[in-house]
Amino acid sequence: MMDSGPMTGIEWACPQAWQTGVPLGLLLLLLSGWSHWRQGVKPWRMAMLLSLRGLALATLVLLLARPTLVTREKPVTANRNVMLLMDRSESMGLEEGDSTRYRQATAFLRERLLPALREANLPVQAFLFAEDAQLADGRQLAAAKPTGRRTNLGGAIAHALASQAQPPLAVIALTDGLANESADNARALSALMEAHAPFIGVGFGSDQGATTLQLRHVDAPPTVAVKTAFTLSAQLEGVNLGETPAFDLLLLRDGQLLQKRSIQAGKGSRIWMEQFRVSEDEAGLHHYTVQMMPPGTPGLKCPAATQSAIVQVREEKEVRVLYIQGALTWDYKYINLALRNDPAIKLTGLTRTSKQSVFRQNVESASELIHGFPTTIEELSPFRVIVLSSLRASDLTPAQQDILVRFCGELGGGLLMIGGAGTFDGSWQNSRLERVMPVVFARHADAPITIERAFRLDLTEEALQHPVFQISDGGKNREIWSQLPAFNEYARVDAAKPGARVWALHQSDQGPNGRRILMAAQRYGAGSSAVLCLQNFWRWRLARDAEPANYDRFWRQFFRFLSDAGRQEVTVYLADQELRPQMDVQVVLERQPNPKILTEPKTKYLVRVEDGQKKLLREETVELETGRPHELKFRAEKPGAYSVAVLDSQKNPLCSRTVEIRDVNVELQNTARNMETLRQWASVSGGLAVKVEDCSKAGDLARDIRDKIESTHRIHETRRPVGINAWMLTLVLFGLGGEWLLRKQWGMI
Repeated sequence: MMDSGPMTGIEWACPQAWQTGVPLGLLLLLLSGWSHWRQGVKPWRMAMLLSLRGLALATLVLLLARPTLVTREKPVTANRNVMLLMDRSESMGLEEGDSTRYRQATAFLRERLLPALREANLPVQAFLFAEDAQLADGRQLAAAKPTGRRTNLGGAIAHALASQAQPPLAVIALTDGLANESADNARALSALMEAHAPFIGVGFGSDQGATTLQLRHVDAPPTVAVKTAFTLSAQLEGVNLGETPAFDLLLLRDGQLLQKRSIQAGKGSRIWMEQFRVSEDEAGLHHYTVQMMPPGTPGLKCPAATQSAIVQVREEKEVRVLYIQGALTWDYKYINLALRNDPAIKLTGLTRTSKQSVFRQNVESASELIHGFPTTIEELSPFRVIVLSSLRASDLTPAQQDILVRFCGELGGGLLMIGGAGTFDGSWQNSRLERVMPVVFARHADAPITIERAFRLDLTEEALQHPVFQISDGGKNREIWSQLPAFNEYARVDAAKPGARVWALHQSDQGPNGRRILMAAQRYGAGSSAVLCLQNFWRWRLARDAEPANYDRFWRQFFRFLSDAGRQEVTVYLADQELRPQMDVQVVLERQPNPKILTEPKTKYLVRVEDGQKKLLREETVELETGRPHELKFRAEKPGAYSVAVLDSQKNPLCSRTVEIRDVNVELQNTARNMETLRQWASVSGGLAVKVEDCSKAGDLARDIRDKIESTHRIHETRRPVGINAWMLTLVLFGLGGEWLLRKQWGMI
């Protein structure tokens, strides 16, 4: 590849302008000169007038032709190398066949790629990379161990391009494509484009991946009541498993063994749940850890074997539920029966019997709800959950709907709509209350489905794993839900909103976005909202083979879920970030508004951050103002569960948040070769992405690399318009204006 200096020349964007304009201009000057001669103009005056007019015409023709200064330059390629990036991350250490991916890559480099590049006169400079990149010679490449904990391909590309005075001819990466760091991708892409260097990716490893068994995460309710059984659910995942022997799961509470569960042998790839039932007799904060004791199967990788969760056990306060219905319903009766043996949940009923009268049940005072549906948020503040049944949008004024929106979003209350077409009427669409609910209401109300169209409730996998739906202590939870009786009345809604949890679907009825949604929930502001689109859900409790205790337990857990969403003076949430050990964790504190106080002054709070061993990491006094989030950072050196607690001026706890830092080996979470990553880098740089098994002839690969280099290092043109400036305009004005002044002075006008 020979280098040459820049070549510069003039090109005309519109050559027809001067090809036509020059003859026409000369003809116009000749006609003007003949006219002046006939008028008896002196020769020297005629020469001046024609010179000025010719100057203006020539300038106009030049401007119309649009001359462009073109500079053609071939990039300098002398003393430029091909950059070779060798992946040394842990995924490259996976054994496939009788060798690891890294050994396969070094053998391919030594025996095939390097000789072919030398034959093509392409000098090579090598880098080893994983979390970072470093220059390496042949001995270092051979001796390196694939132990990198993360893969930053973008960072390696950017580092290789920035480390040399001359940009490389090309960047060749020998990798499996499992890049799990992306912070440097934009910088690397910009550097590739600026250097005109094609990216050549050679993919190693199998498309199937390695055999892995891991404990993905542990789900537990954040708060539970004393002496109330709750479930800790451990999700496990096995990939490419053959016949895996049995292994054990251990549940530890505050570091002490609490339960042990033996997992039977399995086969094939699968994701499944294992559950532990726990009950605490005293209030307190407990750290639960599920630890997997993996089997000693040769070649089995375990990216994560330990996961944790923190549960706050506390004395339960009374949960008041306000059930508002447009007419007496069976659902209210059987929900009341479900809660009668739970002293912590109190159900209050408000039923419209006519346009002017309401029927109140279980009120605490003679004056409570005396005027029907509350007209102020203060009247709703004693309740934690509000249920709406058989109500239409016209039954509530816009002001009353706004109160419900504030109840959910500001007070942190729970809002549930239950029923069939009588509740989910089309008039709710685009109402104030619709923006709170997790679904988009249908445009027109649907008639209830008759008994001839009986259907069954189909719970989603997310619902079966959620604490609300854990209604069995004997491990038969999925079986119980699958045996629910058939129902015959439901309402149709259009779709779930983004971020909503879909918990139940119709077994067959198809809507505009798949099967009809029968149950869904979502967070809204500080609270939660949910829908249950069944008119006769109470049939479950009366079914011949049903166990009433399961129905009762579901409603108790459901109301606790809706009531426990918020109503905290201060909310603690995490900034959008990937959590891992040895990083600064960003926590955001936000004070919630108090609807009873119009103007709230700044208030001081004490924030404490502790690790899993209750060691104090940070203690700080902060001033919080409503609507102004405050950011706090703490250093998480080790994996584990960290707690962020907010206390008032008297050091009474207001709220807390568990921050779990997991030491998950991301290199082994997904071990299948990812050619798509390499193709993306190749496509944006004019490069090439190939599997190593497709490179049987190294000479062909070297020729392809050389062709890519030639195509990206072609001659580059720089175009700059000339002549379009103030000076040219001045010449036109000078020519025309000068001629006009002379003609006027000589009496020719």
